[in-house]
Amino acid sequence: MAKETKERKNLTLEEEYGTNMLLSVGIALALFIFIFVGIKKVEVSPYKPKSEITTIVEEVNTQVEELKEPPPPPKPKLPVEIKETEEAADEEEEEEQEEIEFTPTTTFNELEAPPPPKVEKTYEFFAVEVKPKVVKQVEPQYPELARKAGIEGRVFVKVLVNEQGRVDTVIVLKATNPIFIKPAVAAAKQFVFTPGKQRDKPVKVWVAIPFIFRLEQ
Repeated sequence: MAKETKERKNLTLEEEYGTNMLLSVGIALALFIFIFVGIKKVEVSPYKPKSEITTIVEEVNTQVEELKEPPPPPKPKLPVEIKETEEAADEEEEEEQEEIEFTPTTTFNELEAPPPPKVEKTYEFFAVEVKPKVVKQVEPQYPELARKAGIEGRVFVKVLVNEQGRVDTVIVLKATNPIFIKPAVAAAKQFVFTPGKQRDKPVKVWVAIPFIFRLEQ
């Protein structure tokens, strides 16, 4: 027994290298199989932020309210007094007794209706094929009273551009201060446009013009 132990001690490291290598590989392989079978699968959930960033978009109403002009008041009716005298009554009786014959000079056909009056059609700016373009632009005069008081404002007008590109009508849609209405209307009347066209024919077109009154800083 002592002799066998002494023989084992005399073995060199080179002789035991192969045996130790196989033993190490076997232990490692058994450990790997144990870990693979024994440990449960780990579920990985995607990362979710605690707070979500949302963007709120507010719609701004850019439409301009159209101000309608009130209709003019009806004209007062004046009572007409008719005074009949005895002579006028006698003359009317004599005229009724006389027979008056009328000779028609023109023949009318009752079945034929008169032609309807010609109405010029106007178009909105977005409805025409060729839109008017500004040729001459006039800046409104700043009211001196508003300048001294440091008042600023805006006026939106609607102009009717005729077939020649001139402004026929000016309607005030909105004004932040009444003091700016008069100079804005005066400036809008001096604008000149290229005529709007529908089917290659010049037509009347409504065009909106904004005027901004701002003091120089």
